[in-house]
Amino acid sequence: MNEPQDTGRSHRVVPTAAFHPRRLTPARNKVCTIRTGAIESLLTDKGLVTADRLDAVINAYEHDIGPLKGAQVVARAWVDPAYKARLLQDGTAAIAELGFGGLQGERLVVVENTPRVHNVIVCALCSCYPWPILGLPPFWYKSPSYRSRVIATPREVLHEFGVDLDCGVEVRVWNSSAETRYFVLPERPPGTEHMHVEELAALVTREAMIGVARVQREKQATATFAHRQIADMEGIAAIPRQSGELVFQDPWEGEVFAMAVALCEQGLYPWDEFRDHLISELAAAEQKATPQEQWPSYYECWLAAFESLLVRKGILTAKKIEARAGWIARSASRFASRSLFHLRWSLPEEEE
Repeated sequence: MNEPQDTGRSHRVVPTAAFHPRRLTPARNKVCTIRTGAIESLLTDKGLVTADRLDAVINAYEHDIGPLKGAQVVARAWVDPAYKARLLQDGTAAIAELGFGGLQGERLVVVENTPRVHNVIVCALCSCYPWPILGLPPFWYKSPSYRSRVIATPREVLHEFGVDLDCGVEVRVWNSSAETRYFVLPERPPGTEHMHVEELAALVTREAMIGVARVQREKQATATFAHRQIADMEGIAAIPRQSGELVFQDPWEGEVFAMAVALCEQGLYPWDEFRDHLISELAAAEQKATPQEQWPSYYECWLAAFESLLVRKGILTAKKIEARAGWIARSASRFASRSLFHLRWSLPEEEE
């Protein structure tokens, strides 16, 4: 295993300074769960959402779109040779040029994949990882199996991830530590010579920047660029993140987030229109004459904004939402062991 820095280093675990959104009380959380379930079931009835589609949106944001910053670094290096040279010479300084840095990114070493060399990163002792540009590590990166096997049999592990290398390609495994973290600059895929930086960034996955995947040109067809526009909201509307990745504290938050994205992608409204509703809800929450700990949470505001937009656009009516929410609440009390999102049978016919 290659470990050019910090051999024999002392290893310490750095405590997280990640963002932790406020948890709702059980009562408020139940109300939001029921409300979200009501809206989802009505939209399902209309054929506007499916469980698979919502799961796909949530999965995309939690797994593909989390490491937004790292993807921007890679794309910049692909199109700017001078920046690439600086990145390989001093990763920490180079990402700072793009405004990135912070905890667990103080000393970043960037290693480049080429046709002759393939790099992969690991933390043999725990889960050291470049948070400022990759977010939090995926669960498999922290697993004892990956940490031990990628060191002993890297080609076998890469094969399991779908990366098969010719015997002439050298595999280098880099051990991240509390002092130094590594980041893989993947090879630019052929056929992307005329793509813009934003398009290139949309192709880059977290796995490619760890070294267990290649960047594929075909990924552009997944509408990731549109997702990124949503994920990159700034100011008061900025989506809660934990080390760069979206945070869903409870299942209903992911569901209502995915519904808003899915309907926008279908052309039922432009994203700016939803964002304006969200900003209004967030601003109103901060003006309430109540203690801050009693203000609506970010996703409570998201839910309120989504519901008001649905009603304003004539997609749903307030009366139908109220009736469906009441039915789900009554059903949930009778079938307490069942998930609210599976109470789909014998739905009442609400009045228009």
